[in-house]
Amino acid sequence: MSLQMEHVLPDGFVYEKAQNIIHGTYRGIRLLIVPVESEAQYQIQFYADVEKNSEKNGFLDWLGSLHQTLQFVHHAGYNGSNLVSVYVQSDGANDKEHLTEAIDTLVLKCEEYGIHNCCAHCKGDLPLHTAAVDNTPLLLCDGCLGKVTSGMNQARVRKENPLFGIIGAVLGVLIGSVLWVVIGQIGFIAGIAGFAIVFCGMKGYDLLGGRLSRGGIVVCVLLSCLAIAGAEFISLGIAIYRNLGEMYVISLGDSFQLIPELMQDSEMVAGVAKDLVVGYALAIWASYSNIKLAWRQVGEGPAQHTVVRF
Repeated sequence: MSLQMEHVLPDGFVYEKAQNIIHGTYRGIRLLIVPVESEAQYQIQFYADVEKNSEKNGFLDWLGSLHQTLQFVHHAGYNGSNLVSVYVQSDGANDKEHLTEAIDTLVLKCEEYGIHNCCAHCKGDLPLHTAAVDNTPLLLCDGCLGKVTSGMNQARVRKENPLFGIIGAVLGVLIGSVLWVVIGQIGFIAGIAGFAIVFCGMKGYDLLGGRLSRGGIVVCVLLSCLAIAGAEFISLGIAIYRNLGEMYVISLGDSFQLIPELMQDSEMVAGVAKDLVVGYALAIWASYSNIKLAWRQVGEGPAQHTVVRF
């Protein structure tokens, strides 16, 4: 059953159709009403300074038993911070009367206990404004409303810097390559190492480049492919050093210089080629979902945040 919000308005309350929110003031208390379609209920929301009240436990005991007093109240509770919620079950014909009675009962009890509105964020009792942040109804003071609005504006103007993004991606794949080399020294080729290279590359691009674009994803994948090959040859050089260092007096640098000569051996080439094929296959298997998700999110563009003040 779809809840008909515009037909259940308690007297003096306003329905915001775009946000599907009811809001209003009753006896000096600001209240919000939002639909819970899946449960065919209305949630009455009251941001309150419960934590500052010496009679907190008495009020919460009463709140927990409200469903026994009002049969149409499915549940009433407190989130432990500052939000009181009363869930009114919809029956269609009497929804307006039930919401009005639930609001009247709640407000009268708040007056009895001396409980008042507070800001949803800072919990202060400064002058408050009713607003919808990404369609979520809130009561916010001037300071918190300004911070939320400012933060969303800054998020919208975040721009990409490809040069710094590439630098970040290079640093990221180098960090991920360390895991490849470490795992390679114990005789394994793991998909998690390839995933780490790709993930660190995209994270580095995003952090230094400002945001990750589809072009940035392509750059990160190409750099990751190069990094996997580089990490494999570093692993090979270290393996040569460990094996020959016991018999000959050679440095780690000498081991890397021996790689071209040793790569003339067909068995060595076959072994390296096998490791790379397996490594790339595992890297693709481990990273595909993450790359696909990032590609889709970039294609959708940045999330459009909204702040609407009523």
